[in-house]
Amino acid sequence: MKNHLLSQKPIQKFIDGIGKDVKDYFGKDKGCIIALEDDGIFYGEGLYYWLKEKKKDVTLTIMDDYGKGLEEDKVKGRKVVIIDNDIVTGKAYRKVMAFMREAKSKLKIKDVKVAVLCDRAKMADFSVEDYPSPSFQALRDLDEIDLKIIKAFSEEGRKSFVNIAKETGLTPVGVKNRVEKLIEKELIDFHALLNVEKVYSLSASISIEASNKGVKELVKKFENCPLVYNLVKFPAGHHHNLVIGILAPDIDRINDLVTKQIRPNSEVRSLEVDIGEVPVIPNKHLPPNFADKTKKCLCKERCNECEHFL
Repeated sequence: MKNHLLSQKPIQKFIDGIGKDVKDYFGKDKGCIIALEDDGIFYGEGLYYWLKEKKKDVTLTIMDDYGKGLEEDKVKGRKVVIIDNDIVTGKAYRKVMAFMREAKSKLKIKDVKVAVLCDRAKMADFSVEDYPSPSFQALRDLDEIDLKIIKAFSEEGRKSFVNIAKETGLTPVGVKNRVEKLIEKELIDFHALLNVEKVYSLSASISIEASNKGVKELVKKFENCPLVYNLVKFPAGHHHNLVIGILAPDIDRINDLVTKQIRPNSEVRSLEVDIGEVPVIPNKHLPPNFADKTKKCLCKERCNECEHFL
């Protein structure tokens, strides 16, 4: 088993990347390798055999993210390195470290480090590859503190790091670091929002069936219109392949936009207009889409009456 593992390229890559650092970390102390189920076992056993060849006093044990399966007698009084294949979101890492914090005093563990092959979250003490976070990140990948920070800013954009720190249990510097990471990953942004209830009284959802050419023309026309807050394209086969959401001060403005800017387009086959109150969600506040005042109003004949071009 030892010869087989150490001959495998992934194991060789792992040991070449972190072996010396782990060996130096153990120093003259007794060490323990904890391999996490399932993928960490492969790398943990390989590192264990390599360290034994280096005459290090190490033990090997296996456990899951919650500590189940840990052989406590192999850990007592030793320095520990927890081995896994990768860290992607950090969820498993936090579970493991929470367990180890409770076990550290009980088992008189001298220190705990984490070593992985690939560290996307940049949490490990030793890693071979620090991959950037994936371009798509699901909401479930954000932890409870991230969500609390986002919620705090969504309720009050000018809230201080100090106040958010009190709500989350972090330090103000910790909150700042979290916010900077969320901005870097393009998961949040900061900008002024318009209280639409103070400016508009109605909204309309305009469902359109048009050719591909017509959809492109309408998207280009309305993507900068100050009345439009939502543009959604749908694939072929849907009853409508474009939906335009607009806000307006009165029904005349909605009728004007539909009759002068949409119906005359020969590529439009059909349309439906549903008029309602201002949106409930998003609640009251939306990013303003004010157009450049140096440009002509899309409605042309009414540009002198449009409040966005005064």
